[in-house]
Amino acid sequence: MMFTTHAMAGAAIGILSGNPILGFGLGVLSHHALDALPHFDVGSLYLEKGKGPSWAGVKYEEKSKFKVRRDWIMLFVDVLICGIIFLYLLFRLPINYWPLLIIGALGGLLTDIFDVSPFWKDKFRNTRLGKVWHKWHYLLHWPLPWRMWHIGIGIQVVVIAVSLFLIRKFLI
Repeated sequence: MMFTTHAMAGAAIGILSGNPILGFGLGVLSHHALDALPHFDVGSLYLEKGKGPSWAGVKYEEKSKFKVRRDWIMLFVDVLICGIIFLYLLFRLPINYWPLLIIGALGGLLTDIFDVSPFWKDKFRNTRLGKVWHKWHYLLHWPLPWRMWHIGIGIQVVVIAVSLFLIRKFLI
């Protein structure tokens, strides 16, 4: 899934939980639950074959990512969209909800921050925790091939819309 999707779902969970520790933990779990849905992400551009989740035995080509300018542009646009939505929410939410919003979003993003970041993913995956975490992350991941981008993006738009719908009652 894209950065924005994980962040918005985690933010909604953080606010709805009312507890920063619970919101963070559920945000982390939401990441894996969302990745188990068919979706489009940068990895979709690198799929050689296979249609289905890794847990069903589908194997994906593991090329090195973020070596192409297009990947960086996609990431920048995704983070920009997320930032705009977050700024809107921060301006509209009472300040006492800000920690819940931010901590929940960080929980939703934690897996990708450590396991997918091109800056340190290899070092992380070489640790004991990183090996286990990556195996779990990869097992639950269900990227769709590029030709099915409209389905993968559509599912994420629904997740973002539901997340914003759930947050809306806390806005002033």
